[in-house]
Amino acid sequence: MIWNNLKKFIERKFSKPDKKEWLDKLVENIETKKIENAILPFKIIDLKNKGFLVKVSGLYAFISFNHMPWKYSKNDYWTSIFPKLIGKVFFCRIQSVKKEPLLSIVINGESHKFKKRELLIGENYRGVIIEKVRSGIFIDVGYHFDWRCGSYIGYLHKSQFDTVQLFSNSSVGDEIKILYQGVNEKGLILYSRTNEILDWNNAIPQGLLGQIVLVHIVRGEDDKVPKLLVKGKYNGKMIYELGSKKTTRKIKNNLKDGEIIHCEVIGFKEKERVLKLKWAAELNNELIEDVKKNIGSKRIINNLSDDTIQKLIAIRDEIE
Repeated sequence: MIWNNLKKFIERKFSKPDKKEWLDKLVENIETKKIENAILPFKIIDLKNKGFLVKVSGLYAFISFNHMPWKYSKNDYWTSIFPKLIGKVFFCRIQSVKKEPLLSIVINGESHKFKKRELLIGENYRGVIIEKVRSGIFIDVGYHFDWRCGSYIGYLHKSQFDTVQLFSNSSVGDEIKILYQGVNEKGLILYSRTNEILDWNNAIPQGLLGQIVLVHIVRGEDDKVPKLLVKGKYNGKMIYELGSKKTTRKIKNNLKDGEIIHCEVIGFKEKERVLKLKWAAELNNELIEDVKKNIGSKRIINNLSDDTIQKLIAIRDEIE
């Protein structure tokens, strides 16, 4: 008799509570945490409409995109990075707990505190493509820090890709390695795939002085004045060409994004990292083909000097 009573006592003391009793205790605990306004860890489980399914204190809950630890201007960005968020842990407060008709828990992650990190110019980072537009891609390198530092969205122009096909093959959600290049006058983070800063330190762009180079035209849909990229990566500024500043400005401003023109490097501003350019307007495709057929010719073509022709010949492989 004594042994049987002892056995029942041990079973009651150490046996697992039934499922309902266990769930009630978890709910009671979460309600207490809500009253205390406690900060709790939560884990990303799955993607839902306008938010995520998460787990907090042993229970499933929901967090809206609007209440995540960082903000995006478009909800589609969350969809883009979701595969990189599965299993990641952040911190939250309990926003609401409803037990009827079904248990529903909503959390708010805006109280999460991030470590502060400063991106370093010229450093490599891994990011996730969150949007692709006609002129380039937007990348979040918060992924590089395992999301412990929040979000760092920046822009990479399509001219940074070695080929048009590589840009075409890039997709939202892809991982990509880039280099941080700083922030433009509009506050937009800029990325590149080549280390422009180190190139200037090693006098590589400066070595283009006197050469005829290919210049990519870069302009967004709202940009009135295009950006000039020498060899697709060095900033350029048109100084003069066609004999008229007014004519020059008019023609330059009508150039379309993605077009390529031929310019001569006539100087540079090392501090601003800008190459001074003279537009060699005569160097059109028809002339290039003419020159390639007359390699070694000493005649003048379309009023071009022998020196200019030889410079053009020197870059014909690059043009191809």
